[in-house]
Amino acid sequence: MKWHYRCPECDAWRLCDWKKRSTRKKCSECQKGYDVPTPRSQHDAYVDTHEWPVDMEREVERVRGKKCTVPKCPKASQTLDHRVPWSDEGKTSVENLFPMCTDHNESKSTKEYSRWLRELQQQA
Repeated sequence: MKWHYRCPECDAWRLCDWKKRSTRKKCSECQKGYDVPTPRSQHDAYVDTHEWPVDMEREVERVRGKKCTVPKCPKASQTLDHRVPWSDEGKTSVENLFPMCTDHNESKSTKEYSRWLRELQQQA
């Protein structure tokens, strides 16, 4: 799993292996040393897989809570959902992941969130 993030010194996009992100790095653009940002410090940083790491899930829950984020849904979330679907080049990032109950997640499938929500509201 690769972690794509911006250099904290010059804002250039960098990448490293997710498991090696705790190693101090030197940016090839600005030549400055830095600690690799975390999902908490860069919400637009992303991993290159559909699955997300636990650190990212914790940050999504910290920011958005543990309840399904579909309006009027009282259920607890059981998963995270890509608002812009992975299949449509949506990133696996804190910025693009939202808590969702299993029923809504399965109903949405690979649709874009706002389009799916409009369809859902029209059915009600």
